[in-house]
Amino acid sequence: MVDAGFLQVLNTERIPFVIAGSYVDSIQTNAVMADNVRGIEQAVDHLVERGRRHIGLVNSSILTKTSEEKLRGMRIGVHRHGLVFTENQVTASLDFNLESGYRQTFQLLDHNPNLDAIIYGHDIMAMGGLRALKERGYRVPQDIAVIGFHDYEVAQFTDPPLTTIRFDTFLMGTIAARRLKMMIEEPDEQSWTIVVPTSLVIRGST
Repeated sequence: MVDAGFLQVLNTERIPFVIAGSYVDSIQTNAVMADNVRGIEQAVDHLVERGRRHIGLVNSSILTKTSEEKLRGMRIGVHRHGLVFTENQVTASLDFNLESGYRQTFQLLDHNPNLDAIIYGHDIMAMGGLRALKERGYRVPQDIAVIGFHDYEVAQFTDPPLTTIRFDTFLMGTIAARRLKMMIEEPDEQSWTIVVPTSLVIRGST
């Protein structure tokens, strides 16, 4: 989560910086981030191709811009396929951890018992969600498909292995470092937002 107050201090002191992984609308920043909107659209496209029509979203922290983008990707994705979408199909938390994924999954299912797929805004939350689904008696992916976001190494070892959205964090860091070097050696007043593409990694949970 980005501390907007701290970023404002950096700007005031004219200290160059680049954010990797997020950004703040209200403050002039240079940022490198994943294409969160398109990533969620890719997840929706894949689920629809697999015959899923009732898709929920367990989003990551409601305080981040990345979560706003993931929700936008969800809205765009379901609209393009002509699917019904209501606010009850989305739940979110303040945290990115196992516990939040676990509890938010129960909350989502309580309002939407007929879901046949859930997209999670973060792989770790998806791991908590898999536990919740098992406790509710759902089979993954037979009864309900699951997709995460980030492609952490642990996603390969969940039961079943987690289908997820991948983006290149090494590339993000490289781009951020190059932009920071440019800002130090050739100062300018431009605010760059550079977007790194995402890709779908298909495993056993869909």
